[in-house]
Amino acid sequence: MNKKSKRILHHTNTLVIALASIGLFVLLTLFLTKASGFQLDLTANKQYTLSDQTTTVLGKLPDHIKVEVFTNNESDGELVTREITDLVGEYAKKSSKLDVHTYSLVQQPELARQYNLSSSSIVLTYGEKTQTIAFQEMFGSGDSSSYTFLGESKLTGALNALIATETHKAYVLAGHGEFPLSRLTRLTAGLKADNTEVEELQLYQAGAIPDDADLLMIVAPESDLSDEELKLIETYLDGKGKLFLSLGFNPDMKSDWKNIDALMKKYGVTDRHAIAVDKTNTQLYDPLTVVPSYENHAITEKLRESKIYPMTYLSVALNATAEAPEGMTVSPLLSTSAESYGETDLDGLLQSTSEYAEGKDLNGPLYLGYAVDDADANPKVVLLGTSFFLTDDQIAEQGNKDFALNSINYLSGNVSDLTIRAREQQQYETAYLTAPQARYILIGTMIVFPLLFVLAGVLLWWRRRRV
Repeated sequence: MNKKSKRILHHTNTLVIALASIGLFVLLTLFLTKASGFQLDLTANKQYTLSDQTTTVLGKLPDHIKVEVFTNNESDGELVTREITDLVGEYAKKSSKLDVHTYSLVQQPELARQYNLSSSSIVLTYGEKTQTIAFQEMFGSGDSSSYTFLGESKLTGALNALIATETHKAYVLAGHGEFPLSRLTRLTAGLKADNTEVEELQLYQAGAIPDDADLLMIVAPESDLSDEELKLIETYLDGKGKLFLSLGFNPDMKSDWKNIDALMKKYGVTDRHAIAVDKTNTQLYDPLTVVPSYENHAITEKLRESKIYPMTYLSVALNATAEAPEGMTVSPLLSTSAESYGETDLDGLLQSTSEYAEGKDLNGPLYLGYAVDDADANPKVVLLGTSFFLTDDQIAEQGNKDFALNSINYLSGNVSDLTIRAREQQQYETAYLTAPQARYILIGTMIVFPLLFVLAGVLLWWRRRRV
């Protein structure tokens, strides 16, 4: 083959490759246009994937909901505005029933005045009902170089409240050293988003559990119930009342908790008066901070499938009675590993001394929670051996919030809310660079990398020219 034929063949091959490349580019463009909603979230905690709860709420929207986003770039900044508008856009992709409109708070103040807005906000309207979320409510403080984005949990909670057809009322017992509501603000906010209002109750003063109580919560009692309080609670539960009881810590619980123990025993669960110690399934190198396993139950089903486990501290070991109360079903929820044990020397535990004593301490695995259903298979009682995971400083850890809210929603009959909720996301950490580091980055991005591409192009041209 002579030189001229080689050149013609080379040019023909080049033309074919060019046409093929153009064709592939056109096909890829058409494919990407059709698959514009496709996303791949490669973050470790699926930070940019909407939660199971959000997907469920969007799937049950009964009709169109107007979503009006009022922004102010001058005061909020581009980052905040983009964070929220991108989130709203993700919701709109998932549901065609969201009619999204974006307005400038500065350029269209007359629209904002209709809702009495003074700052950037999202306004949700469904019929005659509205929910307003200020941008500032969707951000929490992180460390000195980051912030926490709460946008998904706030927006999903507002949508859930907007379409709710019924609400529930829970009373939190006080007067026995229980955790005050001021330590449970994240829990109560989560319950409010699930349409459950929470109020404190001094039962001894009130003289009765209010008629509108759908649920009684006893969170971390230290001292015992009085005989009169026990009778009032039993009377309430003998009717349609329901109970969420999570134990606190009292080194003298065996002698002090006669009425609390009697209340649990009535529903087929006994307090073993020992604290779970687990050196296998633990966190923070603290054997008293246990990561329990889930047992089979509607409360734990989705959490176990997603491997989202709670983290409990100072957990009292529980056990089911030999025979369940007549007509009731007692189901375990949480258990420790086989290598765990129950420390019965609670005074020694307070002095940070805990070693397994054969014949005295309890052998693992231990049970830390039970759910009890009545004869009609309706949820009646949830009994947990720990309460510290409910507090504001621990509820955001791992699966604590999901397990807590699932347990309470189970009692309330909110089956669709037995789900996995949005995570609190750490966003955009600030990187502080020294002057030399900034200079190296500038030289690399503006000079070195472009020069490498130019050299590669020249080399490729030179090789083709010699053919």
